[in-house]
Amino acid sequence: MKKIIFWVFLLLPLSSFAEACAGGGNVYDDLSCANFNLDKSKKELNVIYQKLYATTQYKSEFEQSQKAWLNYREKQCNVYIAVEASQSQGAGSSLITKDCLVTITKQRVDYLKTLLEK
Repeated sequence: MKKIIFWVFLLLPLSSFAEACAGGGNVYDDLSCANFNLDKSKKELNVIYQKLYATTQYKSEFEQSQKAWLNYREKQCNVYIAVEASQSQGAGSSLITKDCLVTITKQRVDYLKTLLEK
């Protein structure tokens, strides 16, 4: 019985968070979900980056590539924010920023995965 109660309390926060990410919530729920997704994407990116970095003999070039990509991501999202955020208020502009960062980070993860498979 104690094990069941333990698992219920352990899984309860996860299920409530999953509901917030399901959509239909307010902008703050969406922002929380975007933050979660960005953190998850960044962690995945770091894992793949470390694997590739460990296997390449061109470490300096790989580092430069990653720095250039980070600069690109920043500039790309800044342009997107300048266009889209001018029409949003409150936390909406922050949500636009996070969504942009999540999208571009996931694209980089997918690209690096293809390099890892070669």
